[in-house]
Amino acid sequence: MAPTAYPSAYPHPPTPYLVGPFWAGFRSRWLPVFLVVIGAALIFANAAALLWSSFFLTWATWLPWVGFLGNFGFILGIMTGLILLGAVILMLLNFRVMSAFVIFPTAIVSFFIGGGFILGAVLAVLAGIILIL
Repeated sequence: MAPTAYPSAYPHPPTPYLVGPFWAGFRSRWLPVFLVVIGAALIFANAAALLWSSFFLTWATWLPWVGFLGNFGFILGIMTGLILLGAVILMLLNFRVMSAFVIFPTAIVSFFIGGGFILGAVLAVLAGIILIL
Protein backbone atom coordinates (compact mmCIF):
# COMPACT_ATOMS: atom_id res chain seq x y z
CA MET A 1 0.00 0.00 0.00
CA ALA A 2 1.45 3.36 -0.99
CA PRO A 3 1.68 6.23 1.54
CA THR A 4 -0.99 8.84 1.07
CA ALA A 5 -1.50 12.36 2.35
CA TYR A 6 -4.19 12.61 4.94
CA PRO A 7 -6.06 15.90 4.54
CA SER A 8 -7.48 15.62 8.05
CA ALA A 9 -4.01 15.75 9.59
CA TYR A 10 -3.91 19.55 9.19
CA PRO A 11 -7.51 20.75 9.37
CA HIS A 12 -6.55 24.43 9.62
CA PRO A 13 -3.61 26.57 8.53
CA PRO A 14 -0.68 27.05 10.92
CA THR A 15 -1.26 29.59 13.67
CA PRO A 16 1.09 32.35 14.86
CA TYR A 17 3.90 31.42 17.24
CA LEU A 18 2.30 32.79 20.41
CA VAL A 19 -0.79 30.64 20.06
CA GLY A 20 -1.02 26.92 20.39
CA PRO A 21 0.82 24.19 22.24
CA PHE A 22 4.20 25.97 22.27
CA TRP A 23 2.82 29.04 24.02
CA ALA A 24 0.75 26.92 26.40
CA GLY A 25 3.89 24.99 27.33
CA PHE A 26 5.81 28.22 27.81
CA ARG A 27 3.08 29.74 29.95
CA SER A 28 2.66 26.70 32.15
CA ARG A 29 6.31 25.68 32.52
CA TRP A 30 8.69 28.57 31.94
CA LEU A 31 6.76 31.70 32.91
CA PRO A 32 6.67 30.86 36.64
CA VAL A 33 10.38 30.01 36.51
CA PHE A 34 11.21 33.41 35.04
CA LEU A 35 8.94 35.22 37.49
CA VAL A 36 10.49 33.53 40.52
CA VAL A 37 14.04 34.10 39.28
CA ILE A 38 13.32 37.80 38.72
CA GLY A 39 11.64 37.98 42.15
CA ALA A 40 14.64 36.30 43.82
CA ALA A 41 17.01 38.71 42.06
CA LEU A 42 14.98 41.67 43.31
CA ILE A 43 15.02 40.28 46.84
CA PHE A 44 18.81 39.83 46.63
CA ALA A 45 19.14 43.42 45.40
CA ASN A 46 16.90 44.68 48.21
CA ALA A 47 18.99 42.81 50.77
CA ALA A 48 22.18 44.28 49.38
CA ALA A 49 20.68 47.77 49.28
CA LEU A 50 19.84 47.52 52.98
CA LEU A 51 23.58 47.63 53.70
CA TRP A 52 23.68 51.14 52.23
CA SER A 53 22.82 53.52 55.08
CA SER A 54 20.89 56.16 53.13
CA PHE A 55 18.69 53.50 51.47
CA PHE A 56 18.23 51.82 54.85
CA LEU A 57 17.01 55.05 56.44
CA THR A 58 14.67 55.82 53.53
CA TRP A 59 13.32 52.29 53.47
CA ALA A 60 12.86 52.31 57.26
CA THR A 61 10.70 55.43 57.02
CA TRP A 62 8.37 53.69 54.54
CA LEU A 63 8.43 50.31 56.30
CA PRO A 64 9.11 50.92 60.01
CA TRP A 65 9.74 47.28 60.89
CA VAL A 66 12.86 47.24 58.69
CA GLY A 67 14.62 49.47 61.22
CA PHE A 68 14.17 46.89 63.96
CA LEU A 69 15.84 44.16 61.90
CA GLY A 70 19.10 46.02 61.40
CA ASN A 71 21.77 43.93 59.68
CA PHE A 72 19.63 40.81 60.09
CA GLY A 73 17.58 42.15 57.17
CA PHE A 74 20.52 41.43 54.85
CA ILE A 75 20.77 37.84 56.08
CA LEU A 76 17.01 37.38 55.83
CA GLY A 77 17.00 38.70 52.26
CA ILE A 78 19.81 36.39 51.16
CA MET A 79 18.13 33.38 52.76
CA THR A 80 14.71 34.09 51.23
CA GLY A 81 16.32 34.59 47.82
CA LEU A 82 18.11 31.25 48.12
CA ILE A 83 14.90 29.51 49.17
CA LEU A 84 13.16 30.94 46.10
CA LEU A 85 15.95 29.60 43.90
CA GLY A 86 15.40 26.22 45.55
CA ALA A 87 11.74 26.51 44.59
CA VAL A 88 12.86 27.02 40.98
CA ILE A 89 14.70 23.71 41.18
CA LEU A 90 11.53 22.08 42.50
CA MET A 91 9.61 23.55 39.55
CA LEU A 92 12.09 22.17 37.07
CA LEU A 93 11.76 18.74 38.70
CA ASN A 94 7.95 18.94 38.16
CA PHE A 95 7.07 19.38 41.85
CA ARG A 96 4.95 22.36 40.90
CA VAL A 97 2.43 22.47 43.75
CA MET A 98 5.14 21.80 46.33
CA SER A 99 7.19 24.68 44.95
CA ALA A 100 4.12 26.92 45.15
CA PHE A 101 3.77 26.10 48.84
CA VAL A 102 7.45 26.97 49.30
CA ILE A 103 7.06 30.24 47.39
CA PHE A 104 4.06 31.65 49.29
CA PRO A 105 5.53 31.70 52.83
CA THR A 106 8.91 32.80 51.53
CA ALA A 107 7.38 35.75 49.71
CA ILE A 108 5.48 36.73 52.84
CA VAL A 109 8.65 36.55 54.95
CA SER A 110 10.48 38.66 52.38
CA PHE A 111 8.06 41.51 53.16
CA PHE A 112 9.98 41.93 56.43
CA ILE A 113 12.82 43.47 54.41
CA GLY A 114 10.61 45.09 51.82
CA GLY A 115 9.94 42.11 49.58
CA GLY A 116 12.47 42.91 46.88
CA PHE A 117 11.29 46.49 46.49
CA ILE A 118 7.78 45.01 46.92
CA LEU A 119 7.79 43.94 43.26
CA GLY A 120 9.88 40.82 43.94
CA ALA A 121 7.38 39.39 46.41
CA VAL A 122 4.46 40.25 44.12
CA LEU A 123 6.13 38.43 41.21
CA ALA A 124 6.81 35.41 43.41
CA VAL A 125 3.20 35.25 44.60
CA LEU A 126 1.98 35.63 41.01
CA ALA A 127 4.22 32.72 39.97
CA GLY A 128 2.81 30.63 42.83
CA ILE A 129 -0.72 31.33 41.67
CA ILE A 130 0.20 30.32 38.11
CA LEU A 131 1.75 27.11 39.45
CA ILE A 132 -1.38 26.14 41.35
CA LEU A 133 -3.65 26.88 38.41
